Amino acid sequence: MGKAKAEKTHKLISKSSNGGPIAEAEESARIGKITDALAFCESFLEMSRVSLKKTPAEFDLCAWRAAAELEYALFLFSLKYTDQDVTSGWKTESHNRSDSPAKLLKTVQTSVAKSKESVFSGNWLKAYEHAFTARQLLLRIQREYARKKHAGLLKRSGYYSSSST
Repeated sequence: MGKAKAEKTHKLISKSSNGGPIAEAEESARIGKITDALAFCESFLEMSRVSLKKTPAEFDLCAWRAAAELEYALFLFSLKYTDQDVTSGWKTESHNRSDSPAKLLKTVQTSVAKSKESVFSGNWLKAYEHAFTARQLLLRIQREYARKKHAGLLKRSGYYSSSST
């Protein structure tokens, strides 16, 4: 009985690596997880756009959650391309420092939406690239926002006062 079970398991494993029913189920689950992560990311990006005008703490939390969902999606994409270094040639879109955070967040939302569309159309590499680009831009927004927030806090605390010599 043990040997028969081992042979059956071996057949299932070999079927899964050859595109059998297990591989299809795994692929379907991966698509579901990626699209869920991208959908959550989209909703957190929208909340961060709204909270941008309200409180810094709320923006920080929403942007962080969007970034976390995006990182999870990128992790799942990376599992599909473990043998290749596909991200090395990808460039992020260049934006001016004067671009508003709201405009940049809209660009991130567009990239995430394109990534989701590419997943549904089966173009995994393009989906991965759009998600990668969105993550890079979102990280830049977070760094810029934190820098400006920190500079404002330091000014209010008197750290930059002209009386200190």
